Amino acid sequence: MLLAVAYLPLPLGFIAWFALARPLAILFRLETREAFKAAYFFFFMANLFHLYWVAVVTPPGMVAAVVILSLYPAVIIAAAVRLAAVKKILGPLALPVLWVGMEYFRSLTEFAFPWTDLAYSQGYYLTFIQIVSVIGIGGLSLFIMIMNILVWQTFLKNNRLETRVSTAIAFIGLTAAIYIYGWIVMPPVHEEGDIRVSLLQGNVDLETKWKPETRDLNFVLYDSLARSVSDDSVDLIVWPETAAPTYPRHELKYFRMLAETARRSAAPNLVGALDVVASDGKEKSYNSAFQIMPEGYISHVFHKVKLVPFSEHAPYQDYMPFLTRDFLARYLDIIKTREVQWWADFYPGDSIVIFDIDQSRYAVLICFEAAFPDFVRQCVLKGARFLVNITNDTWFGRSPGPFQHMRIAVFRAVENRIWVARCANSGISAFIDPYGRERARAGLYSQKVLTGNLYPIRDYPLFTRLGPVVGRYSFYIMLMTLALLTFRWGYRRIIGR
Repeated sequence: MLLAVAYLPLPLGFIAWFALARPLAILFRLETREAFKAAYFFFFMANLFHLYWVAVVTPPGMVAAVVILSLYPAVIIAAAVRLAAVKKILGPLALPVLWVGMEYFRSLTEFAFPWTDLAYSQGYYLTFIQIVSVIGIGGLSLFIMIMNILVWQTFLKNNRLETRVSTAIAFIGLTAAIYIYGWIVMPPVHEEGDIRVSLLQGNVDLETKWKPETRDLNFVLYDSLARSVSDDSVDLIVWPETAAPTYPRHELKYFRMLAETARRSAAPNLVGALDVVASDGKEKSYNSAFQIMPEGYISHVFHKVKLVPFSEHAPYQDYMPFLTRDFLARYLDIIKTREVQWWADFYPGDSIVIFDIDQSRYAVLICFEAAFPDFVRQCVLKGARFLVNITNDTWFGRSPGPFQHMRIAVFRAVENRIWVARCANSGISAFIDPYGRERARAGLYSQKVLTGNLYPIRDYPLFTRLGPVVGRYSFYIMLMTLALLTFRWGYRRIIGR
């Protein structure tokens, strides 16, 4: 429970520095099989406390997330315990690298759900997280795991006094070094740019948005919000994810309404909406973003690449169609009778799109995509000078979900030293500067228009240039370690026979 508390929308991230120390002390006293069972139980409960709010949107998704996400660290702990059985010092030494490799692995494939990385517990400590512009969140997670091991060794009674004192000093020194680095690089003076962006937080109820009888109200509302900034000489107006409940390229009535809003507001409008494309003999639906120009045409379309598994889509649905909503609805009446809305069968987009406006270029991150550091980095390397994150966190109510999602966006800004304009349907919308500071903010369940001045990225930090090298190479080491342990286990079984 302590580990889960560190992720709450409160400045309690320091708890993650030692929350694993006592569990590690217990787990490393067990045999490998028992350590796996105990570790799975520990992380099952930690993830349950951490991710319970997912059930507000998708109860099966929450269960699947807790069950699956708990398996990864349990395997890693069991591997570290096995290494310790070979040579005592190997387990604690290898654990931080194995852990970060596991976190990196969780960001791969269409099953990815990289929400519980240790680094994200530090989201409210801006000075402390500046180091991610160099080593990424993988590096910060590595340090946090090392800190837990140092605390464990400091209070381990079997250690000599000299060892306990030295590990305590190492803990203090490591913490101080990370903080001092952040204090040095973080400028005390806020700076504004000349790219003027407006964020429209409409705070539209989910039922109101999609009901046929109230559908047009969305367009009327956002038209009035957009026109409210028409005299501010803005360079871009941003609507939230799926703010326009329509397929703009297929529903002429609503496209004309969007085009008229862009004309009246005298600025490009980035609109979250839906798209459908005929491909390979089937119609594929996408969660999308459209840039509609004042002249009345669509200049860019982006299809969301990173989708939430078992919420926005069934992973690898072309290969496992039995997991899709349409297939299951044939046999599970509850999907139709209860009007399940949290499950869609979107397809993932296949490419990053860089949007152009007169003043600059930007990339769009739709909701969950902000949780993928390397994906965001690729957006920057392809030419984005600032980032726009559109989302609809209304699903999660006033749970920790919207707050955690907001802090994840902060990490992407710091990693790449780039502005992030975050527009959410009912909050939290904000302008986040390259050091993670919120320059303007609209809280939950308020209707508000935010306008701010950004400046384009000036130089690529080390993380943007090199990528998640800590996570990637930790992943390689993890794979080799697990392969060697598996081979050793198999060899001993054969010899034993």
